Amino acid sequence: MAKGSQFDVIVIGAGFGGSACAGLLAKRGLKVALIEKNAKAGGKAMAFSKNGFTSTPWVVITAPIIENSFEKVLNELGMGDRVELVTPDPSGGAIFRNGKGKYVPMPDMPADNAVMDPNIIFDWLEIPEAEREAALLALTEITLMSPEDIDKQDNISFAEFLAKYNLPKAAYGYLVGSIHDACFVAPVDAVAASEGIQVLQSIFLRSGGLFAKGGIGRVAETFAQAVVENGGKYVTRAKVEKILVSDGKVTGVATNKGTFNAPIVVSNAGIQPTVLKLVGEEHFDRSFVTYVKDLVPSQGLPGVRYFLNKKVIEQPFGTIFSDDSYWTLERFNKAACGEMPEDIAVLYEVPSNYDENAAPDGKQIVLVSVWGPADGMSTAKDMKPWWDKCDEIMFKVFPDMPKHIERREPYSSKNVSVLTRDKVLPNQGGECIGLGQLVGQGGGQKPSVKAPIQGLFFVGCDAGGYGVGTQQATDSGINVANVVQRYHLMHTAMT
Repeated sequence: MAKGSQFDVIVIGAGFGGSACAGLLAKRGLKVALIEKNAKAGGKAMAFSKNGFTSTPWVVITAPIIENSFEKVLNELGMGDRVELVTPDPSGGAIFRNGKGKYVPMPDMPADNAVMDPNIIFDWLEIPEAEREAALLALTEITLMSPEDIDKQDNISFAEFLAKYNLPKAAYGYLVGSIHDACFVAPVDAVAASEGIQVLQSIFLRSGGLFAKGGIGRVAETFAQAVVENGGKYVTRAKVEKILVSDGKVTGVATNKGTFNAPIVVSNAGIQPTVLKLVGEEHFDRSFVTYVKDLVPSQGLPGVRYFLNKKVIEQPFGTIFSDDSYWTLERFNKAACGEMPEDIAVLYEVPSNYDENAAPDGKQIVLVSVWGPADGMSTAKDMKPWWDKCDEIMFKVFPDMPKHIERREPYSSKNVSVLTRDKVLPNQGGECIGLGQLVGQGGGQKPSVKAPIQGLFFVGCDAGGYGVGTQQATDSGINVANVVQRYHLMHTAMT
C-alpha cells in the first residue's frame, strides 16, 4: 500500500471482534482499512485445511445458539447465506467420571429443544434426592435473575456466589468443571459472578454448541469480505509495527506493507500489546500504563490434534469431567508448578461429526484441549504434562483411539501467541480468550473501549462485549462499531 493512503477508520486484526467491527462500519458507509497479519481472518478461531482435513486449529465451542451474535452481524451485512451455521445434537457429549471411576455419557437431549427434566441430569450425576433441592434452587435463580441483579454481582467471584447454595459436589462439578470452565478458561474463584451468571443463563435459555461448516473461522472471513464488498480495503499478511500518534491523536499505522492514515484506529490486537508495544508507554499517563500491566489474561488452552484413520467417536463435541476436575486458583498454581491433579477436565471437538467435508471419507479429526499456562514463550517441555493428560484421559474414555491414530499434533500457548497475540508481559501472549472475565476487570468493570488517546479504540474479548469467546468478541465488534460510528459522525459534523 502506497504511503499516505487515507481512510476514515483503520482496524488492526481480523479476529471476530475486528472483522465484525470493520465489516459493519464499511457497510454503514465509512472508508475502512482492515489489516491482518495472517493470511486469513479468524484470529484464534481461524479455519485451516491440511491433508484433506478442515477445522479450527484447536477446540472452539461457542454459545448461545438462539439470537447469537454471529447471525446479528451477518444479517446486517446481508450475508446470512454465506455461512452454514450448524447445531449438532450434543447428546452424550458431556461425559461424567463417577465415584467408581466409570465414565458415563450424558443422557440424550429431548427432541425439538424441549427443556430436559433436571432429575434426568441429577440421576446421571448420581445426586441423592435429598440433595437435589439446593441444585434446583441454584439453577432456577441463575436462569431467572434479572439484568439489574446480575450487575450487582461484579465484586464477588462466581465461587462465592455459588457457595451460598451448598451444592452437591457432583452438581458443582457439572456447573463449573463442565460448563463454566469451558466458557471462561479462568478459575471459578477469580471469575466475576456477574459474568458467570450471565453466560450460564444464556446457555440455559438459548442453548450452546454452535459451529460452522468449514470451521467457525468462516464467520470472521465473511465479516472481513464485507469490508471489500462495501468499498474498503482488506490487507492480509500485513503486520502492524506501530500505531502512529501525533499531539495526542492517532494518525494511522505503519506496517510491513506501508503506511495507512486515518483519524481513528481500532485495535483487535489486545489491550496490553496495543498500549505497551504498538503505541508505546510514552504516549500514556503512568497510571494508565500501570492499570494495563495489572490486567490479568485468561489461562491458555493447549492440547492435541488427533488424525484418525477410522471414525472412533460418535459425539460432535463435549467435556470429560468429574466432581473434582474443576479449576481453582490454588489448584492451577500447583499444576503449573508440577503438581498435576489426577483428574482434570478435557474439552474435545470432532469437526467431521458435524461437517461432512472436515475429513476424508472414513477418517476423523479430533481436537482436544485442556487448561494450561498462558505464557506465549512456553516450551515443549513446559507443555508435555498437559499434553500427556490429553492422551491419558481421552484414551481411557475412547480406548480404540490409540490404534487408529495416523498423526498426532500437540499445540501449545506459544502457537496461540504466534498466530494471534504478541507477548509483552510475563505469563501472557498465549491466553485462550484474552483478558480474563475476572473480579475487578469483568462485568461493569471491564476496560473501556476508548483509550486515553484521541481516536484510539479497543475491540475484541478485552473490552466492549459479553458472552463466550468468539461471540463475546463479535458482541464487542457490534458495540464498538456503534461507538466508532457515532464518534466519526460527531467529529465530522462538529469539528
